[in-house]
Amino acid sequence: MSYLIHAIAENSDAFAFDELYRHYFPGLLSFACSFVKKDMPAEEIIEDVFVKLWANRSILPAIHNLSHYLYVATKHACINYLKSSQNVVFDEIGDALLFSYRTPEAEIISNENVEKILRIVNALPPKCRLVFRLIKEEGMKYSEVAQLLNISEKTVNAQMTIAFARIVDCLEKELPEYRQHFSRKRSGRP
Repeated sequence: MSYLIHAIAENSDAFAFDELYRHYFPGLLSFACSFVKKDMPAEEIIEDVFVKLWANRSILPAIHNLSHYLYVATKHACINYLKSSQNVVFDEIGDALLFSYRTPEAEIISNENVEKILRIVNALPPKCRLVFRLIKEEGMKYSEVAQLLNISEKTVNAQMTIAFARIVDCLEKELPEYRQHFSRKRSGRP
């Protein structure tokens, strides 16, 4: 497997990635089906996990146990799917009910700002970026990330501190309209 990981991470080798996908797919499908109970959503979940893996292929060498990583990522994706499928689908109610749910954060962050934030996250050092994404995108706990990457929880905490500090610094530069917000947060004022 290490030759596949190297080929994918270093050379963006799509054939090696396909081989990796075919190797893990049957086991992950069975695992995902045990959560979601249906083949089609389970297949889509696994495909999403692999799409994220491809998008972050440069950090593959930092993952000490790829199998464990894939199963944990699939588990979290299944849980997210189950949570989202329990929500009411407002489209089925009809046009009589117009529903809009917007958080203050959603109002503030425009598509352009989201792109800036993604560039900042992608500019983090590989291990820091991996830890940040596992926690913020995959919803993993610090202890789970520590176990998955075979590092201490203190290291996970340190990597997240680095990530947040760099993100805030970059956001202050990239989004000057929020500079006042960040300075208030740092000083402890509301």
